[in-house]
Amino acid sequence: MAHEMTVRPTLSTPAAIIATVGGIGLLPIAPGTWCSFIVALPVALFPMFGIDVNPDTWRQIYMGLTVFFTIGAAWSVPAIQRQWGSDPKCVVIDEAIGMSMIMMLPFAYHTIWWWLAGVLLFRVFDVQKPWPLSAVNRRTEAWAVIVDDVLAAVFTIIALYLMMLAVQVVVLGFAVS
Repeated sequence: MAHEMTVRPTLSTPAAIIATVGGIGLLPIAPGTWCSFIVALPVALFPMFGIDVNPDTWRQIYMGLTVFFTIGAAWSVPAIQRQWGSDPKCVVIDEAIGMSMIMMLPFAYHTIWWWLAGVLLFRVFDVQKPWPLSAVNRRTEAWAVIVDDVLAAVFTIIALYLMMLAVQVVVLGFAVS
């Protein structure tokens, strides 16, 4: 649950820079969506420019980013909450964690369609907050700011796997008939 900020957010401290992922969180419209998109963007852009990156390399990059963003969030979110309230909209490092988790999936970057499905599903789960995300989101502790997006990523990963399974069943059904 978002609470009013006590101070107007600025990039005046290292915690603010980290929590807003370099200022992305200060964008006036949909900062969480912008952060998710920007974190996932390299996976979509590299192939468009003919740059072939090994899937294992992508997995390692996004695993490293997940760890990096998680450590950054664990340090910066409590510091930011003291200044800006319990869950300010400008804190988007939690979206960076969730999107990094999704981009570790080997098929998340197999085609632009799977990439797009991952980004869109994550945003839907993060914004709509189905249970248990909604229960976590009602809490005000720093861990809850982070965990609701981790759960949104887990929901997205499950949904993508179910979609992949459905595609395989349909393709197999056509092959058999």
